Amino acid sequence: MHMIDSEEWCALNDVDVTATEEAAICSNYETGDVIFYEGDDVKGVYFVKAGLVGVRKADLEGNSTLLKLAEPGDTLGYRPLAADQPHRASAEAVNPSIICFIDKATVRQMIGENPALGLNFLKRAAKELGDAEEKFHESVTLSTRARFAHLLIVMQDRFGHATEDGSLQLTLPLSRSDMAAMLGVRPESVSRVIHELEGTGITHFAEREVTIRDPNSLMDVFIK
Repeated sequence: MHMIDSEEWCALNDVDVTATEEAAICSNYETGDVIFYEGDDVKGVYFVKAGLVGVRKADLEGNSTLLKLAEPGDTLGYRPLAADQPHRASAEAVNPSIICFIDKATVRQMIGENPALGLNFLKRAAKELGDAEEKFHESVTLSTRARFAHLLIVMQDRFGHATEDGSLQLTLPLSRSDMAAMLGVRPESVSRVIHELEGTGITHFAEREVTIRDPNSLMDVFIK
């Protein structure tokens, strides 16, 4: 994805887009490669041009929790840059990715010359805050089964495709432990829900390959 096609960078005019892309340093990352670490000084922002990136945070014992996934078009690092703080989380490639780094001076210059760019980043930060509040609300009001169904629904929109028989085929980009972390539950709870959903015939799991045989029933699990 080109920067001009993203929700934030689309505020730039053609001249500024060209200048920003010329200043950007794009690198290839293999699965598991770390883009930046929690606690690192912020030197700029990272634009996800291709691939998938996991944003993780470690606890005091060093255990890593997956907070979110960044897709092509997403920009990482703008919040700590704006707050002049170190990175609050780490980022690593979930699959082979192309990441473009734009240094701090260039970003601040572009925001200074294009207030709409700063406003777009502010809108994104506000949306992410709203998403976090919604996620917390779900964690205290919805069952693990409903939250897992919701996660599958979101992932099928991003990573799934329809088959000729009307079912949906989905390749999960995450391990069960990562999905459990996103849901705020233990991995065995996710395994139990998977077993329950397979028992109803709604889904079939084969490692990370998932067949959603009855998408409407999966939606009912989330709603109810």
